[in-house]
Amino acid sequence: MADRREESASESSSTSDDSSSEGFESPSQSSESEDSEESNESSTRSRPSTSKPQNVSKRPASKSTSKGAAKKKREAAKESNLSEDQMEELSSWIFSTERSAEVEANIRSRLLESLRVKTVSERQRFANHLLCETQKHNFQLLLVGFCRKFSTLASECFALPDKANRKAAFSVAWMKLLSNFQPGKAIQQRSIIERFLVGQQFDAEVVHAVVSVVHEMVYHIIHAQIQSKKSATTSEARTSKLNPETDDTLYRYCGAALHRMIKLRKETLKQKKGRAKLSSQRQPIMELELALLEELTMKDKSSVPQSLKNLDEGNLVFPRTELLPFLKQVDNNVREFTCDSNLSKYPTIFIDMCQTSVLNNEGLEVDFRLLVAAIASTKGATDSAVVSGLFKALVSKFANTRINEFMNAKIERDLKSAGKVVDADEMLRPKLKSYSVSAKRK
Repeated sequence: MADRREESASESSSTSDDSSSEGFESPSQSSESEDSEESNESSTRSRPSTSKPQNVSKRPASKSTSKGAAKKKREAAKESNLSEDQMEELSSWIFSTERSAEVEANIRSRLLESLRVKTVSERQRFANHLLCETQKHNFQLLLVGFCRKFSTLASECFALPDKANRKAAFSVAWMKLLSNFQPGKAIQQRSIIERFLVGQQFDAEVVHAVVSVVHEMVYHIIHAQIQSKKSATTSEARTSKLNPETDDTLYRYCGAALHRMIKLRKETLKQKKGRAKLSSQRQPIMELELALLEELTMKDKSSVPQSLKNLDEGNLVFPRTELLPFLKQVDNNVREFTCDSNLSKYPTIFIDMCQTSVLNNEGLEVDFRLLVAAIASTKGATDSAVVSGLFKALVSKFANTRINEFMNAKIERDLKSAGKVVDADEMLRPKLKSYSVSAKRK
């Protein structure tokens, strides 16, 4: 009678293994499909060309389609692989006492609600026995064994040279683990089950069915942890964008832009070597621009924040305080478009798109004209051509600085996620000081 029970239990084991594997993502199936597609391609190429002409013309299309499908599957398999850092994090997560307690609490709350348990009275009775207070220590041993075996198998399969079949190898090894809980196995996993059966009468099929449910739940909980980590990282990358800048930084950004614009016009008007020659029409406009730019700069620096005074060695240029609200509007406009979601959608025109969104903002240009007319008294303050030219130059330089900061931050994030040394430019803001310092030390 006992032999019959063990035989039926082994049969149910194979059945439950098959049914359990259906609910998992099966990389072995995808790898087999890739191999079959590649073999179909090779057989198609080696087949003699005795078919009709219309079939010959259709063949390249099917080949490109199958190649595209195979490429997508390879990319999906690559994304599902864990990096070394993720493997280390997974192992530390599994071996953490706190995380093991979370896994136990999760399974305790879900085991009796499983359809494979509550639909059969004997399985429900054995599940209640597993979760009772007297068996708490044994239940903890069972879960710890599952978790640590998961980590061990993942580490072993991750080290396999065949990268394409690592996940498939893990899935096979993880499902084979269930056979260790069958009657007659003189190994540690079976000895834990024997502790639950002391003084109890449970059918082997019932025991194995409940253990297989626990086995499946452990997999799903740990797998969900991995997926949540990846999705959190991806979500953070997709939604990351520039934060609002402080007043001090806006002063420095705009001051650096004004300094460059003034320097360019002074050197061009003096016809210094390397500067473009001025036409008779352009020279008077540039003179008006220079006079207006100098009027937009701060003359008395006593009211600037102390942090800016510490940086100033005498030649730092700051905009007038009246420009600060306008600078905040420009910053908000740049931040609206400068984000990872737009970068992924428009990778080739991202920078141009961010600049154009600011330069073509008629509201910003109107505000700038009204502001300049209110605070400046030079002749160029009322000249639409002069003010429009300065608006485009100032806003473009300001936007470039913010976009450059965003791109450097993205490089840092990508290098960090890849586990590489961060070599991006982390000294962007201090470099803004170099314009005035270099001018002073010449």
